[in-house]
Amino acid sequence: MATQALATRENTAVTEYDRLRNGLERRANDFKMALPAHITPEKFQRTVMTAAQSNPDLLRADRGSLITSCMKAAQDGLLPDGREAAIVTFNTKKQIDGQWQTVTLAQYMPMVFGLRKKILQSGEISAIETNVVYRREVEEGFFVFEAGTEAMLRHKPMLDLTDEDLHDDNIVAAYSVASMKDGTKSFEVMRRAEINKVRQASQTGKIGGKYPPKGPWVDWFAEMARKTVMRRHSKTLPMSGDLLDVEARDEEIAARSTAALLGSTAADAPRLVPPSREEQAIAEGADPATGELPDEEDEDVARAADNEALAHREGRDDSDMGEAHNGTDPDHPFRATADDLIARAGKVELLADLNKIIGEMHPHREAAPEEMVGEVDTAIEAARTRLTAKK
Repeated sequence: MATQALATRENTAVTEYDRLRNGLERRANDFKMALPAHITPEKFQRTVMTAAQSNPDLLRADRGSLITSCMKAAQDGLLPDGREAAIVTFNTKKQIDGQWQTVTLAQYMPMVFGLRKKILQSGEISAIETNVVYRREVEEGFFVFEAGTEAMLRHKPMLDLTDEDLHDDNIVAAYSVASMKDGTKSFEVMRRAEINKVRQASQTGKIGGKYPPKGPWVDWFAEMARKTVMRRHSKTLPMSGDLLDVEARDEEIAARSTAALLGSTAADAPRLVPPSREEQAIAEGADPATGELPDEEDEDVARAADNEALAHREGRDDSDMGEAHNGTDPDHPFRATADDLIARAGKVELLADLNKIIGEMHPHREAAPEEMVGEVDTAIEAARTRLTAKK
């Protein structure tokens, strides 16, 4: 019986793997229009399939959210290989037929290496580096930071810090410095309190939450601090192409050249194909082989393991980097706003009106739960697909 059950699971995985591959092949033209010239659709699709092999949870994720994540990676010109970018999964609760059920969604996350790549490819920046600052370095004057009209940053790392000095609790700040081709410098500094605020938005790293903190924020705090400050810095630096910002990705789509790609009336604008009936079954959280919903506890264990794997490469992202919040609370203050935006997106008839909805959503992105943001994003993407299909 055990052997038969194992064979059934393997056959199911193969079937879902083939479905994903076929779905990506059907969208090859969409990827080709979105990808930069140096990345072929075939290479991009192979990378996605490799990611699915490494993380089988992607095969059970809502297919619409997975394809949308792939499209966003393609638009950014980043491969979802766990180094330049990653597509991870998280569980959320969704009301289906009057009952709250567990649904697995896919989330696209640019990684630090991908950010660095886009920044250096801009041709305007020659180098970018990040580092953390320890308490003793500040107390003994080895780190000096001044803001204002004559801003400056100077850090001389101390090489004789003890193991106690190097403890994560003694990290007081993190910074990112970019050197421009014209010789000027740009830098960003984040205090420990600001870094902690980002950490508290993380579902796995949150202190004082329902479960003890775990994952990269616990095991690799210094690396996560460096990632956080680089991500914030990247928002003010030139990049090659138009990287979709995690907090304002849809506003960027509307306001920058990516808007012309996704939302213009041009005949070559990519269109997302609605999920098939089989894909919709996966979106509802059902196992195609058994019809059973995925077990939430098992999903959490798998996601924790994925956190550790990503930490060794680039670290799991936080809310500033796209990690999910537990935002399905129907009493959350943003719930009414999200429902209104979703309803309006479902009725919108003009791209200009859709862009207004995108603009109204932008101020809420930082504070709103990720799941609710995802719901609005899905409605916006569906509206954009519907409107571009009419052209």
